[in-house]
Amino acid sequence: MKTLPDWLRWQESLHLTTIDLGLERIREVASRLGLLDIDVPLITVAGTNGKGSTVTVLAAILQAADYRVGAYTSPHILHYNERIAVDGVPVADADIVAAFEAIEAVRQGVSLTYFEFGTLAAMWIFRQHAVQAIVLEVGLGGRLDATNLWDADVAVITAIGIDHVDWLGDDREVIGREKAGIARAGRPMVCGDPDPPASIAQVAAALPAPLLQYGRDFRVEPGSDAGTFSVLLLQDGRETGWRDLPLPTIGGTAQRLNVAHSLVALSRLGERLPMPGREAIVQGIGKARLAGRLQKIHNAPDIWIDVAHNPHAAEKLAEWLKSHNVGGRTLALFSMLGDKDIAGVVRPLLPLFDEWHYFPLLEKRGASLEKLEEVMLQLSVDNAVPWVDFEHAWAGLNPRLNHDDRLVVFGSFLVVSSMLEAVS
Repeated sequence: MKTLPDWLRWQESLHLTTIDLGLERIREVASRLGLLDIDVPLITVAGTNGKGSTVTVLAAILQAADYRVGAYTSPHILHYNERIAVDGVPVADADIVAAFEAIEAVRQGVSLTYFEFGTLAAMWIFRQHAVQAIVLEVGLGGRLDATNLWDADVAVITAIGIDHVDWLGDDREVIGREKAGIARAGRPMVCGDPDPPASIAQVAAALPAPLLQYGRDFRVEPGSDAGTFSVLLLQDGRETGWRDLPLPTIGGTAQRLNVAHSLVALSRLGERLPMPGREAIVQGIGKARLAGRLQKIHNAPDIWIDVAHNPHAAEKLAEWLKSHNVGGRTLALFSMLGDKDIAGVVRPLLPLFDEWHYFPLLEKRGASLEKLEEVMLQLSVDNAVPWVDFEHAWAGLNPRLNHDDRLVVFGSFLVVSSMLEAVS
């Protein structure tokens, strides 16, 4: 009856608010669909940054070990189908439309958000495909997120930073407590943040849930040569783990940490799902790909895209830029949503760009040109060039790029999407 774009447009107009945290509405519809009793090994991943990369690594390793894997991530960059993948392949429009039709047939007036529709569709599709493992990326927070309707066999917390302040506040302790809400009593929680808020351990102790903490229970070390790294697991005074693994194909050094907590999580599934062997781990690390995470999309001039949109991610991008020099200029092309910490993102990157080019996102949450200009003035950025929109920015920049220049495009999934479409 409806195409996928028809369904998505309708969903966007259905619920009064884009975000409406809470599990009662989605639980009611999931119950009617028979989705509450899915008995498949499940890993849920929460965190400010690194969630999508971690889900991708987990799914790739499990797939390499010959498990049929369902992975759910958000947001998408170019196509909605990116959110729901089976064995590393985004599902077809027809699968998603069939899921939406099944949801609508039982919804009976229960109001669902765009994200809740997608989450239910993912679980419905995973059941249809008889997957053997499911990996879910939390949309926002954790405790009240739609993905938390299902009990995780292992909960993974990646880096904890400040983002979504309107919903989660600006206190890392509070944010950590919300994200740790995906853990369950008696089931392992793996925290990959090297400096976690105390609330993570407090939630684990209260449940109680066994907590494996980076730095105390596992760590990353350089491998025996420049192209490898090791993940070491500390247990009962003994050091085990996975040595001399190939460097991840996704992004910068932060991705080694994402691989680390992925491996620790997989090692804790126990009888639910045997730990993949070294061959599958190496193959999975090599095959894990995620668009928009320090991704090079053009050579000479080099064009890199990154979805960094909060201060923590900007600091990681800055670290990478400092360690990777080019012969020519390094230029920034960016925009952000208006509810983000724009100054906090720009500040760590200030000395690393020869020119800043910025433009407003032409959607209701986008930062206006005036707001972006205000931040640039506040931070005394004197090498900044404003543009009215992305199209004008790219048309103006493209002819000026020299063979040995580097353009870094960042600030939002929407910015990265625009750049990918322009280059393709």
